[in-house]
Amino acid sequence: MTDHRHEQSAYVRFLEKVEEAGSVPCQAMPEVFFPEDFPHKETREAAIQVARTLCHDCPVRLFCFEYAVVSNQRFGIWAGTLPTER
Repeated sequence: MTDHRHEQSAYVRFLEKVEEAGSVPCQAMPEVFFPEDFPHKETREAAIQVARTLCHDCPVRLFCFEYAVVSNQRFGIWAGTLPTER
């Protein structure tokens, strides 16, 4: 069972940190953060590598990961992790 208050507070923290950072890598190339949308395996794998690289030095990575975990994100790459890794 998800604690919606914890999910909401994690989301607020995440948004605050994004705002403080000014910009984050996922804003520049949002499509690579949802590799499941790519029809071919090779393209999906390439998107995953690009997203992981972009996430590596992201200033909000910790807050992104927290939100993905508490909100049970089942799609996309969050903080450089796949759904199966969260």
